[in-house]
Amino acid sequence: MTTQIYYLVFSILGVAAMVGLCAFLFGREVVKLDTRSAAARLAADVPGFRLGHSALSADTRSAMLEDARDGSVWLVTARGDGFVTRRLSRRDVKAASRDGAALKLRFSDFTFPAAVIAFHDEDVARDWEMRMGKA
Repeated sequence: MTTQIYYLVFSILGVAAMVGLCAFLFGREVVKLDTRSAAARLAADVPGFRLGHSALSADTRSAMLEDARDGSVWLVTARGDGFVTRRLSRRDVKAASRDGAALKLRFSDFTFPAAVIAFHDEDVARDWEMRMGKA
């Protein structure tokens, strides 16, 4: 029994040391977005994507973009050192609400269950809430 406790303690310490070493070596910085990089990411993920209207979040970690080709609304958000893209359609979004200048989204996808996109202006959030309702 004592040996098992030692294994458990040393395993936890080993995992903590690896996490600490990774944070020290690679940092915890999250990638920042601009409209051009968000559109480029969508162009790579969505065949035929053409940038229409777009808005960048206040923290530059998320962007909402409209595909000029079909009017679909897309979210590009930074996760770690990469980007996640999601289409914002009625089928893909379980719930959407606006709280001032922030949009709160809950997705049907268990790998990316929720997102909050805070804009600089409440009018921008209202505009994108209406665009999502039409998509």
